[in-house]
Amino acid sequence: MTQIRKTLVILILLVPLSGFAQVDHQLWLDYNVNVPVNTRFSYGGDIGFRGFVSNIDWNQIYLRPQVRYRFNSTFMLAGGIASFNTFNNVDENVNEFRINEDFNIRWPDFGVLSLIYRLRFEHRFFYYPTLPNNSKTRVRYLAGFETQDFRLGEGKRPFYFQGMWEGFKTIGNENAYEIYINQVRLKLIFAHRLSNKIRYELHYIAQKSRQFSEEGLETTQNIIRVRLFHRISKK
Repeated sequence: MTQIRKTLVILILLVPLSGFAQVDHQLWLDYNVNVPVNTRFSYGGDIGFRGFVSNIDWNQIYLRPQVRYRFNSTFMLAGGIASFNTFNNVDENVNEFRINEDFNIRWPDFGVLSLIYRLRFEHRFFYYPTLPNNSKTRVRYLAGFETQDFRLGEGKRPFYFQGMWEGFKTIGNENAYEIYINQVRLKLIFAHRLSNKIRYELHYIAQKSRQFSEEGLETTQNIIRVRLFHRISKK
């Protein structure tokens, strides 16, 4: 219980550090599947929905197939493609295609928690009904922690916590039109393992963005995300 209290204190202290004003509220839902081929290589991806809670002016559906190669418990590479379809009642609809490469590190491991890092390169292509199509490249850097698994009683399924900070930077064609240009994201996560193959995560995300251009109106979003992870064994 002492370790659980320490973890909760860390999460509570991180909330005021976000510095985000409340502007709009979003709900994100997604289902993530992973199929291990062997101890190193796996494939899968996720499918999801994102939208405003208060209205239906902005909605998004996406599909992201992915492959992963784990060298060891510290280092993993991943790559994938993605399709994001955004529907707007007050702005231009857009279909976005992405290609991404991920470099993931989990180190060091302190026992009660371990540190995690991710560097992602995204090559993004935007297709609009009436506006000129465009493309840009974005770098995403994530740093955070993940606790060890906890149990509240004998026979109870384990749970854990994560806290993450992620920054975004466009490095090509910065003036290309985009509705939300993400700058920074803070995530606090509660995760619960329902079985060896299924777990869910509840996220609170505070996100800061620009609208339409890198110098555009600064906006903030409060986001609740629900993620379901399903590991499918081939044996």
